[in-house]
Amino acid sequence: MPTRLFLVVLVTFCLRSAQGQGSYDWTDADALQPFEVYALASSMHTVDATPTQVINNPSPNQDLGFSPAGNASGARMGFVWRRADIGMLADLGFHKYSDHSGSTSLAPLLLGIRFYSGEQFRTSFFGEGLAGAYRWSVNSFNVKFTTVKGLVGGGGGMDIRLSRSVVFRLFELRILLAGARSGPLLTGSASTGLAWRF
Repeated sequence: MPTRLFLVVLVTFCLRSAQGQGSYDWTDADALQPFEVYALASSMHTVDATPTQVINNPSPNQDLGFSPAGNASGARMGFVWRRADIGMLADLGFHKYSDHSGSTSLAPLLLGIRFYSGEQFRTSFFGEGLAGAYRWSVNSFNVKFTTVKGLVGGGGGMDIRLSRSVVFRLFELRILLAGARSGPLLTGSASTGLAWRF
């Protein structure tokens, strides 16, 4: 009998704790924390250089003749100014990839708007629309160039609140259209890291 009573009390306590955590409203806490700074480890799919024409020095229609394409590793950092469930963000990243044919690097600078979901069990989701530019550098045996082009896209992710101020960004995925001379090129990124809200 004492064992059954103990189990009933334990289950009741757990249900009340879970219900309290799930229904806890962080809105007041978020209202006091309008700013967010984040640092993320990131992987970005490089822009395929194969159909792109060289811009500097060689003849206008000369093909690059190589394609350093893969998942470039790097990092991103950013700043968000948030009001309720909407935030304005500025994001800067750097990604680099090398193989036998050369190396390529992408450094995107993006501005955008982010929409947050409500928080349940310390987790929340967000979606974002982004626009900006990227610096694309290619360094190969006989071809070297750097160019700046436009970048637009969108993405989303999931946050887990570790404390009132620290948030673990479990994942953030982005799909982006990068401008190129031959037309828009598709790229994307996946990131994870920490955010600090204050």
